[in-house]
Amino acid sequence: MKSKKPKLVQAQSKQKQTKKNLNLDKQVQLEARNQENLDRDSTSTTNLQVSSEIPTHPPTEPLLYQKNNYFTPTATAAPIVSSLRAQLRKDQWDKDPSGLGFFLHQAKGKPSNIIEHYITNSGDISLLPWDEALQIIDKFGLLTAKLHLIFAAHTMRQENPWESKFTLKASDIGTELGWDKRTDLNQFQKLTEIAKAAFALGCLTIQATWVEGQGTKQVECSVQTSRMWETIVDVRGGQLNLNRKIDEPTEVYITIRPGLWTYAFLNRAGYEAKKALYQFGYLAQDLLKIDLYHDELALRLGLHLTVESRFHVSGLYKVQTLLEALLPKTIIDEARLHRDKARKLTNRWNHALEVLLRLKRAFQIEFDSATYPEELRPGSKTRKPRGYFEQLLAAKITILPPAPIPELIMTKAKPLPVRSQSSPTQSLSKSQKVETPVNSTNELSGPQIRQARKAKGWSQVKLAGWLGVTQAFISHVEKGNRPLSKEMEAKLKKLLEIQD
Repeated sequence: MKSKKPKLVQAQSKQKQTKKNLNLDKQVQLEARNQENLDRDSTSTTNLQVSSEIPTHPPTEPLLYQKNNYFTPTATAAPIVSSLRAQLRKDQWDKDPSGLGFFLHQAKGKPSNIIEHYITNSGDISLLPWDEALQIIDKFGLLTAKLHLIFAAHTMRQENPWESKFTLKASDIGTELGWDKRTDLNQFQKLTEIAKAAFALGCLTIQATWVEGQGTKQVECSVQTSRMWETIVDVRGGQLNLNRKIDEPTEVYITIRPGLWTYAFLNRAGYEAKKALYQFGYLAQDLLKIDLYHDELALRLGLHLTVESRFHVSGLYKVQTLLEALLPKTIIDEARLHRDKARKLTNRWNHALEVLLRLKRAFQIEFDSATYPEELRPGSKTRKPRGYFEQLLAAKITILPPAPIPELIMTKAKPLPVRSQSSPTQSLSKSQKVETPVNSTNELSGPQIRQARKAKGWSQVKLAGWLGVTQAFISHVEKGNRPLSKEMEAKLKKLLEIQD
């Protein structure tokens, strides 16, 4: 772990300290008042203890996924992304100069935008020193990451997103995680694991120096210390042990409300449209059911792509970029130095891709023919060449979420104009521009679609992602084996800029 806090953060911390001293009392009072209001409606405590016997059950939210509904919106604004990474990359937590455990997230395109996460007590907003914070950080991982996105999806369903509290049953969460088919834990253990994960999320806080937008459209989103999630864990049934904690609970009710940071990050347009934190992607049901033990890297990759897909719509990555986002750098460096470790990491990577491709609603993956040779791809039996690991790191791959997620995202983010090498109007002469021949039906042909797609520099996978269909569908259309509906033809003309 790093030994010193970055200079930028030290400077930012000094600038914030005066403001923090003035506002902290007011902040704590507001947090306390909100906690008091939350406590009125849920009489359990966040440390999994029971305060009294309550015969009635609180109203709970329905499951995220109903019949034939396999995707749900989930927030992917900067604090959601940074806190997800704080859970997945425990190796990047550090000790700040004052001895507190912290996680630093810095915007790639705007280094002055920073988010810091700390660990707080369950009962108040006081931040924990490193040794105590580690006890909570150790509870973070793939389960809390899944639960984090489930919370972010449920809050967007509320009548007043990011303001209303809501209650989930741990048994329902277990169903959403696919744990109803898990046999290594009994029901009591499943409920307890989910309760512990919810408790850990309630200890995660955020501080942010952040500005959204550019120029005159900038919005100040900076945040003083706030919990990411207010959580109360209400354990029911079972037997009280000597420490007044429940053994073998029959149900756990988790009441959640987003922290005060949301008031800073809610933009006015998004708020009025009731699209809380207008920045959102879609969470696939199948992703939540990936085994967090046997398919750990696949789950890490899927969670990462879920929050990336909103602003990385092309889906094009270098393998090294993805691996560095998912794993400690030391693992990659060791693989570069040792043949056996390179082989093991390559096998882990290929297995992760295979898992995403095997899902019922599979991720759409395309390997770049120029940089990603056949012998490095999953399932290849060909002997790998000398120096193959460096070649793998440099290889390019396009990974898009399952259809129709790319199309759903497209409705919220219009495709940006493509630069010279990709734009048909810039890269082709007038005589080469793609036009529909004048005929009575004015139907698109397969070669026309292929020519227009290649003129934009798009792969079949990318076009399929924009349309919310599979790559196989595009292939059949371009070969003339699949007729087009009028609606699909209109979409293709608009997207590929084919003139009538």
